Amino acid sequence: MPVKPIGSDWDVNGCITSAGYVWCEILGKCLRTWEQACQYPTNCLTWNDGCNTCMLVEGEIGGCTEMYCFQQGNPYCMVQTPDQEVGIEPWLIDPPVVNPFLGDGH
Repeated sequence: MPVKPIGSDWDVNGCITSAGYVWCEILGKCLRTWEQACQYPTNCLTWNDGCNTCMLVEGEIGGCTEMYCFQQGNPYCMVQTPDQEVGIEPWLIDPPVVNPFLGDGH
């Protein structure tokens, strides 16, 4: 039986396992986990998995659309923040307007 050369062992996703590549479902590609983490980008708010649009909450899927796709596209971040931290600015609320004819309403 002939010996398979190193690097000729592709898995079902086309990843060369002997070279350390594994399939990352999130990113839709083969990668080496010590070179790149298999996770959503930290500054991504809305993720498209190649078919459905998903909301990310603290780096995890919070919810997705459930469309049927005839062809799966490449996953990508649709909406991202420029900063690593997402925050909401406090809104200043103006004091209520007093109607001079009614007084303060009491």
